[in-house]
Amino acid sequence: MNLAIDMIATTLGSGTKTYNINFCKHLNNFETQKKIFIFITKNYLNEIDLPKSPNIRYIVKPSFLTNIFFRIIWMQLILPFELKFLRINQLFSPMNMGPLCLKFFNIKFVLALHSNLPWAFFSKMPGNIFRNYFTKLLMHLSISMCDKLIVDSDFAKNEIIKLLNIKKEKVFSIYLGVDEKYLNQNKNDFFIDDFDYKNYFLTVMSCVKYHNILNILKGFKLLKNDKQLDLRFVFVLQILDQKYFDEIKKFVLENFEKGEIIFFHNLDNKYLINLYRNAKFYIFSSYCEVFGLTSLEAMSQGCPVLVSNRSALPEVNSNGADYFNPDNENEIRDVMDKILNNRIHREEILQKANIHYKKFNWDRTVNETMKVLLN
Repeated sequence: MNLAIDMIATTLGSGTKTYNINFCKHLNNFETQKKIFIFITKNYLNEIDLPKSPNIRYIVKPSFLTNIFFRIIWMQLILPFELKFLRINQLFSPMNMGPLCLKFFNIKFVLALHSNLPWAFFSKMPGNIFRNYFTKLLMHLSISMCDKLIVDSDFAKNEIIKLLNIKKEKVFSIYLGVDEKYLNQNKNDFFIDDFDYKNYFLTVMSCVKYHNILNILKGFKLLKNDKQLDLRFVFVLQILDQKYFDEIKKFVLENFEKGEIIFFHNLDNKYLINLYRNAKFYIFSSYCEVFGLTSLEAMSQGCPVLVSNRSALPEVNSNGADYFNPDNENEIRDVMDKILNNRIHREEILQKANIHYKKFNWDRTVNETMKVLLN
C-alpha cells in the first residue's frame, strides 16, 4: 500500500502549522516498509530535516498553494489525479477537509479534524459569513466521505459523533504532543526588545469571539479594582477577527491605563519560551477547544495555568491547571487572585503540571496515527 499525506497548509502561526511541522519531524523517525508521499510547500520543508527512511518522499508544491483559495482548487481538482498517477491507495489529510471524489478513484481517505467550531459555535466563527458556510459545508462533506476520522481528544470525539450522528467506530481520538523546543529546559536567548519581563501574566491565542477575550479583561479589571497591583496583561495574538479586535481595543482604552495591556501581533514562536518562563501565570478562556496546546507549553516552562472549564480543556489539562467559568467575571478574578496570593496552592499546581505535560509527545501522536492509517 502506498500512502500520501497532504501537508499543504497556511504559513501563519497556527495550530495547523504546529501539527504539520511536528508530524513531519517525528514521522522521519518512524520505520515503515510502506511508501509514504508527503505533499508540502518549500517554506514548510525548510523547517523539517530530510527523512532518514528511503520510503518517505516529499513532493514540493508551489508556495501559492498556502492561499486557501488556490489550496482548495488544487485539493479538489488536481490532487486526486496526482494520487492516481503515484498509485496511492490511501490519503491522510490532517487539514479539516480533503478531496471529495476519492471514492471514484478507489482511494481510501482518512481525515484529521482539529475543530468542531462550525457545528458547536458557528456564530462565533471569524470572517465572512458566506465563506464560513462554505468552509462548514466542505468540512461536513469531507467528514461524510472519509473512511476514518481522527480527532484530538475524547471530548472532540464524543461531541462530533453527537453533532453529526457519526458511527463511533469511524472516529479515533489521538492526543497531540508538546513541541520539543519546550521540552529543552536550557537557557534561551530570545527576548523581545524593550519588554520588561516582570510583573505580567500572559495569554497566547487567536483573536476570535469564541476565545472570550473581553471577559478575561473584565475579570482583570475587577482584580485591579479590588487590589493595588503592579501587574500587566500580555496578549500574543493572531488577529483573525478585526472587528472583534477593534471592540477589544475600545474596551482597553476605556478601562485601563496606558501600558497595563500589551498586544504582540503574530509574534515569532521563538519568543514564547521566555514569555512563559517569566509570567506570573498563563490564562486561556476559550469556549470551544478540541485540544489546546498553549496551556501545555506554559506548563512545560513552569508557568501556572488557568483555563476555561469548557470543551476539551479539563480533559487535556487535568489536575495541572486551575479552572474557571468563562462567563463569570467574578470567578475569573478569584482564580487570578488565588494563583497570585496563595503560595501553597501555586506550588501544588506547578508540581502537578510538571508531571502532567510530559504525557504528551509527538512520537506517540505519530505512532498512534500511523496505526490507524496502516491497519
